[in-house]
Amino acid sequence: MSKISDVVNRAREAFNTGKTRPLQFRVQQLEALRRMITEHQSDITAALAADLHKNEWTAYYEEVGHVLEEIDTTIKKLPEWAEDEPVEKTRQIQHDEAYIHSEPLGVVLIIGAWNYPFNLTIQPMVGAIAAGNAIVLKPSEVSENTADLLATLIPQYLDKDLYSVIKGGVPETTEVLAERFDHIMYTGSAAVGKIVMAAAAKHLTPVTLELGGKNPCYVDKNCDLDVACRRIAWGKFMNSGQTCVAPDYILCDPSIQNQIVEKLKKSLKDFYGENAKQSRDYGRIINDRHFQRVVDLIEGRKVAHGGTWDAASRYIAPTILVDVDPQSRVMQEEIFGPVMPIVCVRSLEEAIKFINQREKPLALYVFSNNDKVIKKMIAETSSGGVTANDVIVHITVSTLPFGGVGNSGMGAYHGKKSFETFSHRRSCLLRSLQNEDAHKARYPPSPDKMPLH
Repeated sequence: MSKISDVVNRAREAFNTGKTRPLQFRVQQLEALRRMITEHQSDITAALAADLHKNEWTAYYEEVGHVLEEIDTTIKKLPEWAEDEPVEKTRQIQHDEAYIHSEPLGVVLIIGAWNYPFNLTIQPMVGAIAAGNAIVLKPSEVSENTADLLATLIPQYLDKDLYSVIKGGVPETTEVLAERFDHIMYTGSAAVGKIVMAAAAKHLTPVTLELGGKNPCYVDKNCDLDVACRRIAWGKFMNSGQTCVAPDYILCDPSIQNQIVEKLKKSLKDFYGENAKQSRDYGRIINDRHFQRVVDLIEGRKVAHGGTWDAASRYIAPTILVDVDPQSRVMQEEIFGPVMPIVCVRSLEEAIKFINQREKPLALYVFSNNDKVIKKMIAETSSGGVTANDVIVHITVSTLPFGGVGNSGMGAYHGKKSFETFSHRRSCLLRSLQNEDAHKARYPPSPDKMPLH
């Protein structure tokens, strides 16, 4: 038997002892996870700096802070979330007890992503621990410093049998996917999402897939362009554009394209100075393969700003492309880099049609002072989530489930939704052995005549 099989079997045996059932145990493990983070914050920051050129503030603000918030909320709310939920009684169960009981699924596999390698690996884990599962964690090998750190720290703080970390690349992931789990959560690309789902299907294992997509950002003529462009520039170029909910491209009327370019340029200068390469706040592309992929998307396009790069440090300048052909490659695949194409549309209807001709995105953004424009955009399109007059922030609200739809994924998590995702909601009906007369009509022999209603 392989080492990976051993890890999964050990997790299942540990789960089967029932020790994750008491809420007190789950809370202790969540407190240990919180202690791990607070005691090793500088190590986490150093790993994120090595992987993605994140500074101390960025590491905390983009990754660590959200996980700590999730832990605090979960510890506080867990007793309430885990309570049996009574349901409305129907006519035939007036004398019975009926409720929904949340029980753990069993052994959960969480496959993390490299772009926010701490947050997107540990935040789902919070919900899985809270729901009482054993967990096999597979951090992305692409962000190797963070993966190494998690593999070192987690066994020092959490129950070693119930929660384990498997490191490695495609061979190890393939091997772990051949094992039987009770739920799999994967964050990453749609292409790999299909592989994960196919592997899960062999065991009828349910999946939560957090995928990406080309997130549209519609900018109405009727809005404060200075504020809109500052917010868009922040969300697009954070982490060097390597964010699954980043605005992928802008849709706007041709009459405001030049203004948008100028205002984006001003925001970029305010954020990163004259040369973003020298800014401590500007990230780097994760590896050479992704660097080359993003550079290829820029070449041959009409560059209004940026368009320079340095292969040695995997730096790509914040880049704005104008008059972009919707058929060009940069408009066919998720960019996942610091490149903002602007596509001109002549009306809100044309923008909606443009969005609906493509795969459903993970996020959709609309900037307008007109509430009707915003409501129409929401009513006539589909996406995992929406933010109006800002970007990204909807995923930081613990009471809003975060997830995709169609090509951008399935299932959701964050806050209470995480607890539900990693639980089975079991329908329970408790009846007494009294009142047998009330049930006699259901037993054979059946009457000759049908009852009249």
